[in-house]
Amino acid sequence: MTPRRFTVSASAAVLLTACAIGKPVPQANTYAIEPPPPAISLPRVAETLGMGRVRVAPAFAGRPLVLRVDAVRYDSDFYHAFIAPPADLLGTQMADWLDRSGPFRSVTQPDTKTPVNFALEATVTELYGDFRPNVTPAAVMTVQFSLVDLRGVSLKVRLERSIGRRISLREATPEALVLGYGIALAEILEELAPQLTQAQ
Repeated sequence: MTPRRFTVSASAAVLLTACAIGKPVPQANTYAIEPPPPAISLPRVAETLGMGRVRVAPAFAGRPLVLRVDAVRYDSDFYHAFIAPPADLLGTQMADWLDRSGPFRSVTQPDTKTPVNFALEATVTELYGDFRPNVTPAAVMTVQFSLVDLRGVSLKVRLERSIGRRISLREATPEALVLGYGIALAEILEELAPQLTQAQ
């Protein structure tokens, strides 16, 4: 490279760096999933429940919000993201919601080592905003649950259910989407809780 070309290239690099330094780096807006308080209160039994670590399908496991934009395409919105991995957010909220609503005497948070009588495993298979053109925007959530009885010598699965919700949104915005997730989670747990009573 000739001295003249080197000087021009160096000058251009300095100019670009100076422009970048003067601009603020865009920050992502962060959100938490918060379901409404339980609308049900079930009779409590003596048994305890441990919330297992929630698993989320790889397509939806990251922190950026996932949006469905047409028949086959999904986009990740890196400027609007969960404040923590969705698996952690959902596990905490599920345990807290079930602890307040019943039917178990108590519900422990994921990764808690306290001995319990039952374990609830959850796998989230859908977690996205349906923002396709000409479709009412919606928050979509589906969860597969397994209730495992830990009281005997061998483990027994007492309940296996897949429960999903599609919550219509007033507008196609990240804020509306996350609020929709909270409603979807509460409705899913309201359907699950009585089934946990029957499965014991």
